[in-house]
Amino acid sequence: MTHRERLLRAARGELVDRVPISPPIGFDPIAWDERGEETRPGDPLWTEVARLCAEHCDCLVHVPAVGVLFDRRFLLTPTKHIERLPDEREGEWIVQRHIVHTPRGDLTTTDKHQPGIGTSWYTEPLVKTVEDAEALLSVPYEFVPPDLTPALQYMERVGERALTEVGVSTPLVSVSRLMHFDQFLLWCAIEPDLLHRLMATMAERVRIGLEYVLKAGVGPSFWFGGSEQATPPMMGPVMYDDFAVRYDAPLMDLVHQHGGLVHVHCHGKVRGILDRLVAMGADMLDPVEPPPDGDVTMAQARQLTEGKITLLGNIEFRELEFASPSRIRQLVRTAIAEAGERMILYPSATPHEKLTPKYRDNALAYVETALEYGGRATQ
Repeated sequence: MTHRERLLRAARGELVDRVPISPPIGFDPIAWDERGEETRPGDPLWTEVARLCAEHCDCLVHVPAVGVLFDRRFLLTPTKHIERLPDEREGEWIVQRHIVHTPRGDLTTTDKHQPGIGTSWYTEPLVKTVEDAEALLSVPYEFVPPDLTPALQYMERVGERALTEVGVSTPLVSVSRLMHFDQFLLWCAIEPDLLHRLMATMAERVRIGLEYVLKAGVGPSFWFGGSEQATPPMMGPVMYDDFAVRYDAPLMDLVHQHGGLVHVHCHGKVRGILDRLVAMGADMLDPVEPPPDGDVTMAQARQLTEGKITLLGNIEFRELEFASPSRIRQLVRTAIAEAGERMILYPSATPHEKLTPKYRDNALAYVETALEYGGRATQ
């Protein structure tokens, strides 16, 4: 089977020749095809693992050029109202500032990142007060359809090398990102009506963009930020229904109406929402974290979902970073045995920085063990 066929069949619950293996590092087969060992110069340990990934791993890759349709930072405010200031340097940090111009005054937000580290921090949220939220809602909305030709060309280049996905920021993820998270949780109790107005606004804007992408033939898998902000200990299942299911379910239905796949990403304690994900028709779920990081094993998740969701997991990043290769081999064997036929071996995260020798050893053990124990018969 090709990598794409193997992943598609696994996502649909069909038999495959072997367990699909998601890379234990950030790996794009197209970048590797183009640049090979120059993909990550200065990181020879990454290159060593990448050679094995290029031959054996089954990649879920995000389609570029569609991110503007689902940007979680500004409530999908039209870009003509958003001003990005010149980047500034503060010691080791690169500081990015944005201004959103609204009819009720300007709103500002600040993000910081360090070169060579693949993540960022927002140090000043866009929404700090109720008045800020009302100002953001006052900005007139219009949908400006982007040119999706680069996205379609990327999908053509990927071909059978990987399964292409579109990242979709859900309403809850997007609204919680507008403010400090403790403020968001407080507002769930004291400003629920305002939060629902923000999320309903985001949901409608996401729906418009999602429908545009689906009609253009971009896909076939859609990676939904799974509203992990609404799982325990932050919220319980009832609040998850109110703040996540209410808005996510119609968007997932839209994907299915166009023949797409729904891939839900949700860290943490998901045991209490597995029945909700089944009801919403999720096709895939990652990373299915076991205790103590999460609250469900692969065997328990398989039972609770009644085999209706393809489980991606459940090798924890901290294990890959700190455990021994023998421990990783044991975890991989257990995951494959417990998950049954409908699974994709998947790490909970991949490194944001250069690989350590221990991570290199464990990443190699992860792939090699999956190849040894993941063989299956095709239909």
